[in-house]
Amino acid sequence: MQFDLNINLMAVTASLAVRFAVLTATLPLLDLRSVPPLWRVAMAFCFAGALAPGVAATLPAGGVDLGWQILTIEAIRSLVVGLLLGFAINLVFTTVRMAGSIAGMQIGFAIVNAFDPMSNSQVSVISQLYYLLAVLLFFVTGTHHILISSMFQSCVVVPPFGSLDPSAGAWVLLKEFGTVFSIGFRIAAPVVLVLLLVSASMGVIVKTVPQINVLIVGFPIKIAVGLVTLGASLVFYRTIVMQMFVGMQDQLTGLLLAMR
Repeated sequence: MQFDLNINLMAVTASLAVRFAVLTATLPLLDLRSVPPLWRVAMAFCFAGALAPGVAATLPAGGVDLGWQILTIEAIRSLVVGLLLGFAINLVFTTVRMAGSIAGMQIGFAIVNAFDPMSNSQVSVISQLYYLLAVLLFFVTGTHHILISSMFQSCVVVPPFGSLDPSAGAWVLLKEFGTVFSIGFRIAAPVVLVLLLVSASMGVIVKTVPQINVLIVGFPIKIAVGLVTLGASLVFYRTIVMQMFVGMQDQLTGLLLAMR
């Protein structure tokens, strides 16, 4: 029995594996400490092995130069592509986390941050709630299929051992990052506005009845009103998150075209 060893195919597979390994390491739920790194590497190699034969067939007939300088540059190039794609996908989840931090601070939960052993950091309770809801919508609505489609598009638009313009891709992400603040404030707007009215009402009550201790009375009222408003605004939250998921396809496509 004889086996043909295709060096070009192995090089393309390794290049795609590096690209997808960085991407899978930054995906929601897969970036937790509870997920073994071996699982991420295995998933990256599965995607790379599935796409590598088709990508290798598009390379020039003479093959590519596999010197160590070329391989090092290609490894760095694949690392940059994976990082930019992962950053673009996580913009949605960064937005909802920021919205949760704003809403939690207004409700009064800024002092009750919990330690998350999965991410090894302090997280806001409301921020974690928004994040988990966004992850649930990400998989329930089939948005992860867009991610798989973008992984295939990255092999076509930005193939291994080809040209790459990372500065153009970074500039696209920089412009997209500006929407994180505006959309985050939109998500937290119902809670912020309602609690602003509550604070104004408490101020009027204190001026009218100075004997009332505003700290003792107002704090539980703000928590109760804030949580009720938060629950009622989840429908509004779902609409905004779904709009961001719908625009993710165009966002990733624009990023890949800018890097070409």
